[in-house]
Amino acid sequence: MKETPEDKNLVTNLAASKFSGDGFLGNDQRPVDEIIASDLRQLAEIGRTVDEAVQLLSNAYERTRAGLGDEVVLYPGITGKFFESMGRIPSPFRGDGVFEKGEAVVTDTDQANSKSIIITKLGLNLIEKHQFFQGISSRYRIEPLAVFQLLSDHD
Repeated sequence: MKETPEDKNLVTNLAASKFSGDGFLGNDQRPVDEIIASDLRQLAEIGRTVDEAVQLLSNAYERTRAGLGDEVVLYPGITGKFFESMGRIPSPFRGDGVFEKGEAVVTDTDQANSKSIIITKLGLNLIEKHQFFQGISSRYRIEPLAVFQLLSDHD
């Protein structure tokens, strides 16, 4: 399949930049549509949807953000802490606008190798509007299965 000019622009926007630091792809060399398809397959295998993931992530983000930097117990063994950052960051997808910076770090404190996910407003938008959980090794990638491992037994 031939890459369109829009595809080339998106790849450029997803790469490391002054706005996005290390970028949205990490070291993932796959095309964006392949990354998305792989994540959607993982969700389908466990009988879950992007909408369910967004709902769980949004709830955790808002509850953590409301803690104003204090550690918040989201569920037994699951904590969140919000780290405020000034400014805004543009979406790599044209027309999505800009999003407040700041991140909610959600951690499973009950595991020896505690799992964490980092949720941002932009990350939520990428998942909700584009089904894009970001590339492997991206700092802000949220593994689709991790959403449900950390947050779904508690709803």
